[in-house]
Amino acid sequence: MDDAPPPPQTPAPPADRISLRKELVRVSLEKRGARGIRARVALVLDRTGSMRARYADGTVGRLVERLAPVAAVLDDDGELDAWTFADHCARLPSLRIPELGDWIERHVYIRSGNRQLPPLPDGSLRVPDHLVHVFGGNNEPEVIQDILRAYAAEPGDPVLVLFFSDGGVNRTKQISALLTEAAAKPLFWQFVGLGRADYGILERFDTLPGRLVDNAGFFQVDDIDRIDDAELYDRLLSEFPQWLTEARRAGVIR
Repeated sequence: MDDAPPPPQTPAPPADRISLRKELVRVSLEKRGARGIRARVALVLDRTGSMRARYADGTVGRLVERLAPVAAVLDDDGELDAWTFADHCARLPSLRIPELGDWIERHVYIRSGNRQLPPLPDGSLRVPDHLVHVFGGNNEPEVIQDILRAYAAEPGDPVLVLFFSDGGVNRTKQISALLTEAAAKPLFWQFVGLGRADYGILERFDTLPGRLVDNAGFFQVDDIDRIDDAELYDRLLSEFPQWLTEARRAGVIR
């Protein structure tokens, strides 16, 4: 009989903390004249090797917990769609707040040597099948294309893409071409840099020519855990309402 203690679990966040965060999202939108807007929300998580420490110390799990309320407020179904990427990408199951703790346990992983951190809920260290090919370096174009295909096949409300990366962005021509073409699509891309690094084209969206509308923003933080929820939501949502107005004017959305 195996007497080993069960692996640590990620508890669901307290209901009052979720409620407060949802209200902070509403306040942030209201300050921009956008309270009550509807949108789908997509989360993109960098799973490259340089992100190992942020997975192992729980930073990524805590970030997911803070982002779920954004979708709970904006999306009709309260679902946060999710992708992860490195050399290749994978679409993850959509997340709703009641399943938050279990979702983080099942889908927020990183390898450290021959160990999988955190362990799978059953105590094993096997990489789950849907993540086995997601490792190595940066391939942002692949995940951008996958997101565009997914929402083209699932038309509906406009999409706010929250895209987190710790740098190493080097496929400038491909990313530029994709986002220029995507400017005619009902998606706004909010990129967030995690730490001091070279983010390449992500830092130069304001000067990216040839787009029907400005469909992307970027900001960088040294330590996302040190930004309080109100500031985080303000920064994540700062450009999205303006894009909605411009996208409607250009006929990108109705």
